[in-house]
Amino acid sequence: MHSLSFDIETEEFLRIEKVLLFSGAVSVTQTLGNCDVFDEPSSSEITKWSTCRIIALFNTQPESDFALSQVSETFQVGQLKQDELSDPDWSKSWRQEWLPRTFAETLCICPSWCRPPDNGSHIVIIDPGQAFGTGSHETTSLCLTWLGQNLSLLDDAYVIDYGSGSGILGISAIRLGARYVTGVELDTDAIVVSRDNAIVNGVQNKIAFFDRVASEVENAADILVANILLKPILELEPTFHRLLKSDGVLLLSGILTSQVDQVVSGYCERFSIELVQTDGDWALLRATRL
Repeated sequence: MHSLSFDIETEEFLRIEKVLLFSGAVSVTQTLGNCDVFDEPSSSEITKWSTCRIIALFNTQPESDFALSQVSETFQVGQLKQDELSDPDWSKSWRQEWLPRTFAETLCICPSWCRPPDNGSHIVIIDPGQAFGTGSHETTSLCLTWLGQNLSLLDDAYVIDYGSGSGILGISAIRLGARYVTGVELDTDAIVVSRDNAIVNGVQNKIAFFDRVASEVENAADILVANILLKPILELEPTFHRLLKSDGVLLLSGILTSQVDQVVSGYCERFSIELVQTDGDWALLRATRL
């Protein structure tokens, strides 16, 4: 097990957490640093702390190195440090933190080393690793819950998973009744991981992963899920409009609650858009193509 630690501005934590998880971190811990508050802060006061220290854990040195390069290129950080943890039992202890998670009482995301619960849920096997998406992050959890709550929309649907990461959302959509899924992911390592995950779950004939959608594809998708970030969400409105059928459903995640108005403003001309649910500081939006 390998650790990467550094100091950042507290307001950057939510952004950098997603980068680290996408880079393969199996856990990300935030410890508080300098602040103008002298007692224990509540979650609503957390932004008063001006800096914090991040500790991310990785299975391998290459994953830690990749995360280091991503963090260094994108953020202003201080006191960078990499360590190799010598505890021989660490690999077992961190696994104990990853347990099966059930969403909407219909879908269970389960690590390969755990026995899935016998509760009638649709099972998806996903291990934490080199691509973002295990169901633990709020943005992914919001999407999985929505998928589990909307089986009638998924039935025989063609779904595009834009920013597919580990493939968790697309594979879950297949499990819940989708006819076919196209995953779109710019990171080539993540595409390899997602294809392996599709094979593990036996759905490789119903899902394909690419680094782009062919330009000639228009009005094709019944549902498009995009669990990405604010900037690409705003930039991709024309692409999403092109890819969706009339009355097709667009699910937007990776958005902070403070960013909802920006997204609504950017999509309201050609989509009917509404806030579906929030989880902490994260929001899920549903839009219908007009």
